[in-house]
Amino acid sequence: MNYKLIKPTIFYKKKYYEYLKQWGDEVITPNISDLRGRRYETLLKELYELEHEVEVPRGYFPEANYLMIDEKDDIIGFVNIRHHLSKLLLNTRGHISYGIKPSDRTPEVTKQLIDLALIQAREIGIGKVKMVCPKSDNHLCQHMVEIGGSLESEDFNDVDRYVIQRFWIDLKK
Repeated sequence: MNYKLIKPTIFYKKKYYEYLKQWGDEVITPNISDLRGRRYETLLKELYELEHEVEVPRGYFPEANYLMIDEKDDIIGFVNIRHHLSKLLLNTRGHISYGIKPSDRTPEVTKQLIDLALIQAREIGIGKVKMVCPKSDNHLCQHMVEIGGSLESEDFNDVDRYVIQRFWIDLKK
């Protein structure tokens, strides 16, 4: 299946609500993608303001957000790419956060999402991307190595309460 990343627009409003519904009782990731009682139009406004630095809340940085869609324009996932990192994000989240709806969570879909997100990160101007993944996700950690990531460290993540591996991926190559 071919996927692509696109900016969220009003065109995807109905499909976005369908996408969120598929998460059921699970915590929706990344956090920014969870409407939490907001209207979809409010989310679009906030995403625009964050990316274009119109209104960036204290402790936040500019970021770009994308929907991962399939050939039928169905939403498969959501990608958040941070332009800069605080010390906390550097250690716990990295530049890229994402979520994939439960019915499409496979190693292959995850790999394609990461690959597309790295292309976008390069286009944004990020030269070196920090990726953080759970050590227990062998497929994801192996993919980090396959795409040129170098393991920086492994540590217990106090925020999420599991062991993570931190990789740097040089996008200038």
